[in-house]
Amino acid sequence: MTLALAMARPEETTPSAPAAATGPLRTCIVTGMQMPPERMIRFVVGPEGDVVPDLARQLPGRGLWVTAERAAVEQAIARRLFSRAARTPVKAAPELADRVERLLLVRVLEDLGRARRAGRAVAGFVRVEQMIGRHQAGLLIVADDADGDGLAKLQATGLPLERLGDAAALGGVFGRDRTVYAAVANDDRSGRFIQRIAGGAARWRRYRLNSAG
Repeated sequence: MTLALAMARPEETTPSAPAAATGPLRTCIVTGMQMPPERMIRFVVGPEGDVVPDLARQLPGRGLWVTAERAAVEQAIARRLFSRAARTPVKAAPELADRVERLLLVRVLEDLGRARRAGRAVAGFVRVEQMIGRHQAGLLIVADDADGDGLAKLQATGLPLERLGDAAALGGVFGRDRTVYAAVANDDRSGRFIQRIAGGAARWRRYRLNSAG
């Protein structure tokens, strides 16, 4: 089962709270709780009997649903819950939780890259400040390891701000070794980018913060 298939992307919206869900709910194989798909990770069993994350929710086969938190995925692996849910022995690699985290980050970085190629995203503190000064910034992106005066100044603007990856990961989006600060324009052409990037960044952050470790 290829990564390209697992990364195929349907239309998405920002993750919604369970109370606001109007579609079908899914049951977490770890907690037994029912939640909307947007708050969960779908897995399927691949041709070789391996557990494959299906973040796009498009791969064929019976879905094995887990709450979108690292701790829940780690429990599913440790307690062999994928095999129980699939009703057959399956292989859940020890690094599966790490792979899900990487895929979540890659997906949102790809969206940020699309915004950059469309001319709707800039990088570097000076260019971010300029976009803010022109009242064009709709979403601020900072590296997860950002701190100091620059971060404080951006937080003081009151604009939506998301932490996303480290400076090296953000730099790769903009063709740089490192990027600490970025911004996405707030207009009709980039509104969809903002929605996807903000939602994806929040999903990635929730996943990694909710860890058993």
